Amino acid sequence: MPKFSTPLLDIHEEKGASLGEFANWKMPIDYGDMLGEALATRSKMTVFDISHLTRIIVEGEDSKKFVNWIVAKNIAKLAPGWMIAPTAMLNENAGFVDDVAVYCLENGKYMIVGNAINKEKDLEWLSAHSSGFNVKIRDITEETAMIALQGPKSPSLAAEVVSGIEDLAPLQILATTKSDFGEILVASKSGWTGEPGFEFIGSPETIGKLLRHFLDKGAAPAGLGARDILRIEMGFCLYGEDIDENVTPIEARYWVFSWKKKEEYIGKDALHRKIVEGVDLLRVGFEAKARMPIPRHGAKIRVDRREIGYVTSSTFSPWLKRVVGMGYVKASHAIFNVRVNVDVRGRLYQVTLKDFPFVKPKMS
Repeated sequence: MPKFSTPLLDIHEEKGASLGEFANWKMPIDYGDMLGEALATRSKMTVFDISHLTRIIVEGEDSKKFVNWIVAKNIAKLAPGWMIAPTAMLNENAGFVDDVAVYCLENGKYMIVGNAINKEKDLEWLSAHSSGFNVKIRDITEETAMIALQGPKSPSLAAEVVSGIEDLAPLQILATTKSDFGEILVASKSGWTGEPGFEFIGSPETIGKLLRHFLDKGAAPAGLGARDILRIEMGFCLYGEDIDENVTPIEARYWVFSWKKKEEYIGKDALHRKIVEGVDLLRVGFEAKARMPIPRHGAKIRVDRREIGYVTSSTFSPWLKRVVGMGYVKASHAIFNVRVNVDVRGRLYQVTLKDFPFVKPKMS
């Protein structure tokens, strides 16, 4: 049984969602057609419940110094009303503790949003490294809800609800803003589908009213299945599938860190060693031209029959009408536009190695 449940569950049940467990949360997986939901996000407008994401407040006299030490991008000049994403909390070996977004809500107050699967670990990591810093760390995940309105038709609908949101630049936020449905803790121009979009965080009551309004105004409900398709089309990593504590941003080709403009943060020395010494594996994308089954995590990537790597994530892209995915291959074989084979249950299927994204982003 899942330990947690979205506070918006009743709305999803009314809409006929297929509910399932993800990262110990009971969440909507789809509404009967995850491919259609992904297509609707690219062509029209959908709304996702992402209340499972971890939300942690860090505030206090040393909050800027602390957050800048704990994450790999430079947040020293992050002003109130802006966010940095993606970045990451790295361990001493430069492996991913979690990939996160950092919001500056006001001077001395930040919010870190991370993966659902890492909530307890993130809280422990922050607490363990807060010694010597005058900060307070508070988990607000279960007392808030979070939704994402995404797609080319989303800006006009978002503007009906929050004044000024249509004028935001990408990764700009409105903190503690008013709406007809109650106070919204954060409204941001973000969303991680590659489409124009916005994310909203607030009390379950307020966000529930907002979700119902978006649905009534024509936004189609979309579940985590469609969200997974969209993030793979963009080449975005999923923690536990494509990255973990044993993978560094160098191997993942996931540029979540600052280099010359930031002197110190946890994991920087290990990142430097990786750059100097080189890496054995690199994350690459692949796409199939012909029909093939969707490879599972761990499927072998081969040249002829010689193993050169493995698949981490893949899906059928309804936008591109083909199988796409990502995985790790030997650095010596990380050559784009080269054809290789993926082993699916003993049968080899030809794919072409590609860089990301597969779908050109339209977020602006």
